[in-house]
Amino acid sequence: MGVLDILKRKTPLEKATKDLREPYAQPEYRRAAMDKLFEMGTDEAYTALLQRFTFNASGQIADEAEKLELVERLVEVGGPAVEATKRFIASEKKIAFPIRALIRMLPKAEALTYLCDVLKRYEPLDHRSTEAKLNLIVSISESIESKDAVIFVPYLQDHSDDVQFQAIGALERAGNPETRLAICDVCCSDAHAARIQRRAAQALSDLGWSVKERFEDFTPDLKSDYVIGKKGLLAKKQSAAG
Repeated sequence: MGVLDILKRKTPLEKATKDLREPYAQPEYRRAAMDKLFEMGTDEAYTALLQRFTFNASGQIADEAEKLELVERLVEVGGPAVEATKRFIASEKKIAFPIRALIRMLPKAEALTYLCDVLKRYEPLDHRSTEAKLNLIVSISESIESKDAVIFVPYLQDHSDDVQFQAIGALERAGNPETRLAICDVCCSDAHAARIQRRAAQALSDLGWSVKERFEDFTPDLKSDYVIGKKGLLAKKQSAAG
């Protein structure tokens, strides 16, 4: 065996990582690689395992099953895999499955604090982090206390309509009155798409929050759909409701 052959020889970690990342291989092939990495049980091995979440394998059902299985196995490992999972969530885009794992690996409050810290690192105008922001907002909104929901307010101004839409939903779910004016601002600005403005108006209506002092500034389209009802609440016009 020559020197070049020795230099080219992959370590067990490198070989298992390569096998795990074969999108067109049979599921059993990737599972065997997964088993080897779990047997290694090192931080490097867990980092490699998390790369399985970065691509879709051929066959949607098999792909989903593998990712769910990996979540379960990471949860079983627990503590030793936490740091690798945190690093992945903080640096990658496809983080929905790792978030599921982390929420079960840590106490709820600790996991939520970490996810909030990661979200805060992403600027609303950061075009590269749209997918990560969407996953973080949805996951955080399922557990956050109402008083802490102001974390979502900056993302009402996100460059992505989808992020704005999820931020409105998160604020509606939290129901913190301190965020009322921020949602009203969406209804007053031409910088937002019509569907985002309609979603914001619907949230204000469903929450039963007064818009009396801001309604005159609403966009013409919204004012054609809504009127001010009792106590300054939004009420949809009959023609718009129909």
